[in-house]
Amino acid sequence: MNVLRACISLTAVYFLVTGHVAAQQPPQKSQQQEEKKTLEPVTGELLSLDTNARTLVIRTTSDTEMKFSFSEETAIIGADKGASGLATVSGAILTVTYQEHGTANVATKIEVKAKK
Repeated sequence: MNVLRACISLTAVYFLVTGHVAAQQPPQKSQQQEEKKTLEPVTGELLSLDTNARTLVIRTTSDTEMKFSFSEETAIIGADKGASGLATVSGAILTVTYQEHGTANVATKIEVKAKK
């Protein structure tokens, strides 16, 4: 009987201690959340487009070239036929909303404005 009480007591103490230690640790962010950072949209002139590789390059207003990748989930506004429609608007002004995935810029939304 004493052995049974000792086992129950030790089990109860174990769960109390491990529960207290687990409550002290801060929650960890997943690696995926840390890698995806949504940044301010950038606006610039469309310089090149590769529909097979799903990439595009724009020249921003600060005269910097930025490369973006895009996917079927990327919202494309202002171009007929989605990504293939971007090929017909070479030189147009784009506003690209994007996230950083490691070192890559991944477009989540591309808005096309006619070139002035």
